[in-house]
Amino acid sequence: MSLREIKKTIFELRKDFGALPTHEQVRVTQWLLDTADHCIERVRLQEQNSTTAENRREAKKRETELDPKPPTKPVRVAEPSKPKKPKYSGNHAPSARKW
Repeated sequence: MSLREIKKTIFELRKDFGALPTHEQVRVTQWLLDTADHCIERVRLQEQNSTTAENRREAKKRETELDPKPPTKPVRVAEPSKPKKPKYSGNHAPSARKW
């Protein structure tokens, strides 16, 4: 059914709605509410599915995109060296002469 046909049918229903008996008005109103509820639910599900798909695409994009920060360079540790003997200036040895 095209949008033009739907619009025409709704316009005719509005025009002739007052001529219907009360029980038929209630019945038609219930059909319209059921139809509106169904249409809203379909649109909501479509929006939810598109949002879910969009979130999935964004997550996949984040997984595959390049990291904006470059990796840190590894730290070099010097090899342990042999301990050096202390250097003394002057004669501080215990066998030194005392003046």
